[in-house]
Amino acid sequence: MAAHPDRDEILVRLRRLVPERVPIDPALLKPEARLADIGIDSFSLIELVFLAEEEFRITIPVEGLAVVTVSDVLDVIQKRFAPVSS
Repeated sequence: MAAHPDRDEILVRLRRLVPERVPIDPALLKPEARLADIGIDSFSLIELVFLAEEEFRITIPVEGLAVVTVSDVLDVIQKRFAPVSS
């Protein structure tokens, strides 16, 4: 089984995918960037979530999703790979 992607790999893959459906310059996707400052509104965030779900074959619950920065988005994606404790 392949290792889960690290934050850097997630970011690289998102930058590659963003031009497909999210109307922002992928170079603006930097961990410290505030989503609102780079033009990601609630609609664009949903598109970004869909892209991430398709790319990484994960499910991200959007209800109650509280993200402010690109780093927050990376955290949400990375946590979907965390092992489930029993």
